This record gives sequence, structure tokens and C-alpha cells, in this order.
Amino acid sequence: MSLMVLSKKEVELLSDGVLTQDAVIYFRQKYGNRFVRALRAVEERRVRRYLFSPSNTSTWIVKGRRRDYMVIPDVYCSCRSFYQDVVIARNIEFCYHLLAQEIAQIWGRYDVVEATDADRRRLFVEWRRTD
Repeated sequence: MSLMVLSKKEVELLSDGVLTQDAVIYFRQKYGNRFVRALRAVEERRVRRYLFSPSNTSTWIVKGRRRDYMVIPDVYCSCRSFYQDVVIARNIEFCYHLLAQEIAQIWGRYDVVEATDADRRRLFVEWRRTD
């Protein structure tokens, strides 16, 4: 079982950094509004990768409508939709924040924020919330 949000084919469709009309149609049919929202988050530079030192660890964050959401690529998001729709109801495989993180990483369109491990402890309190 692959934990990838996107299939190998989908990663290839995104790898050029430019979406063809056929690719847009494909992603919209498969993922609907989640794709549109993910693409908007990437285009608006709302995906960030925090790099912490001296531990040399990183955390991905996607700025949502209400707050920042912590994303563990291909695995977890701290948003309510992930908890309700993915974990509990199993209606979808992932939220738009996970999709946005993967697109941003493929395209290299994310901001890097350097911070300390002390900052990380403070930030994690907020990022771990599931409201």
C-alpha cells in the first residue's frame, strides 16, 4: 500500500510545473473542489516548510481559512476535514492541505521559514489543534 497522496501518473502530470488543460480536467474530475483549493493555496504561497535548528528537523504548514495546519506529507493533517472526512467517515483519502503540500513540493513553490527548536515547541501547540 502506497501512502502517496498522488499516484505516480499524477506526479508526472504535475512534474512539468505547468498544467495542461487535459491535466486540469483530469484533476478536477478526480478531486473536485479539493484540487481547486489546493492549487489556490500553492499559487498564493500559503505552503511553508519550517526548518528547525539545531535539531535539523522540518515541518510542513498550509495556511488555511481559519489558521495554519500542520501536514505530515502523505500521512496526516491537523485540519477538521482530515479528522472528520478521512479518519472517521472515510469519505475521502486526503484533505486539500495534503494535496497542496504535495503540489508545492513537486513544483518547488513553497516558502522556507528558519526557526529554532524552542520556536518549534511553541508552534506545535497551535499546529496540533484539530478545531
